[in-house]
Amino acid sequence: MIISNGINTNVDATANAQRMATGRKNVQTLNEQVVASQAAQGGSTAGSETLGVVLNLSGALSTSMNRAATTYSSSTTLKLGSQGSAVRVLQTKLTELGYNTKGTDGIFGNNTRNAVIEFQRAYGLDADGIVGNATRNQINTCYTNHLNNVLSVGSRGSNVKKLQENLTKLGYNTYGADGIFGNNTKKAVLSFQRANNLAADGIVGANTHKAINAALERLKNKPVDNPIDIDTGDLTAKQAKMIENLKNDTSLGLTSTKKTAMLTAAERLLSEGYEVEFVAGVLGNIQAEGTPGVFESSNYSSNPGAKPSYLKYMDNNFNYRSEFSGKTISQVGIDKAVALQEKAANSGFAGKFGLGMIQWTGTRTTGLLEAYEKYCSSNYPTVEECAKAEANYIVDELQGSHSYVYSNWKKGNMTAQSAGDIVCRQYEVPANIDYQARTRGQNANAIYNVMMK
Repeated sequence: MIISNGINTNVDATANAQRMATGRKNVQTLNEQVVASQAAQGGSTAGSETLGVVLNLSGALSTSMNRAATTYSSSTTLKLGSQGSAVRVLQTKLTELGYNTKGTDGIFGNNTRNAVIEFQRAYGLDADGIVGNATRNQINTCYTNHLNNVLSVGSRGSNVKKLQENLTKLGYNTYGADGIFGNNTKKAVLSFQRANNLAADGIVGANTHKAINAALERLKNKPVDNPIDIDTGDLTAKQAKMIENLKNDTSLGLTSTKKTAMLTAAERLLSEGYEVEFVAGVLGNIQAEGTPGVFESSNYSSNPGAKPSYLKYMDNNFNYRSEFSGKTISQVGIDKAVALQEKAANSGFAGKFGLGMIQWTGTRTTGLLEAYEKYCSSNYPTVEECAKAEANYIVDELQGSHSYVYSNWKKGNMTAQSAGDIVCRQYEVPANIDYQARTRGQNANAIYNVMMK
């Protein structure tokens, strides 16, 4: 079985048996040490007060202690000066969770205390360096999740780093692959989950791992191509350099198609005289939205409750799911899309669908289809033709029905981040708008930095 961090969990049966035998021996030894420790301290007998040991064997995740997961009794409090097996297991868990105690000697010293405090801060606990009920329970929960490769805010290590690399590769920017699951990684996970119709909780469990693997497989199997060469003849030398910087960039983790969309829009907007900060704001929104010529997916099989009512209407009345969902104009044809849009309009847009790099909906989709008819050479346009038609349509809207977007941005501080925010709120208007505005503002800032290198 392949998991999203690239580890293969199919192991040789003989090696697995050997690990299990070693694990049983380690558990027996650890239990004997705990009992001896309790006896020496005049402690309680076996029962609710006894330190229990749970062994979880995993060929891919085993360590010298075979990942022995220990549950402390409610009365076990560990702090500076504590010693014994319970401390050693605590040190092992914290170290494997990415909070380095600089050794597992069974002595609760300053290094262990510092690791505990760091863990407590990461999970919003009182950072007193003492392992009481709340901290112990959180460590046990995190360790169980760690063994099952469930990742969330506070998680650390190579699995998190691989997750960050994979999300960035798929176009969901984590702003670095440092192996620490912080707010930027959570935002990337949430964006991925929403885009793939998963429960958007920011936690990477089995379903999200599976979806990431599937997305990586699709990306791997996609024909290798490069972003189109952009004609920069209408741009200044400085503007042409911005386009070149964006084309050559790898830090944003853009797919070739997404980069083609952004390059095409960037050239068109720059040629119209828009400031690079505003252009970056538009691009930050394109990064978070759709793909040129692609219809909005109505496949919400993994999270049916999240499916919008307008897509339910489209599926139920116009066979949208089978004929349009997730497909491209190149496959469907402009004429068929126009006919579908007419049906949606006749419904009073009780049914509607997103289309293109901005995922235009409602009456705005009519204008987009007119742009396809105007700028594309055939009924089945290429991705590049769709990108050019959509870039022209963006300019048409920003200079016409949505001219206030640019005017309002000019009244503010005119940064890339503010452009990403205002384009989101006044031009895109997605669901969960406050979160999306923050994310797209951050996208815009990163894009601006790339363009201005």
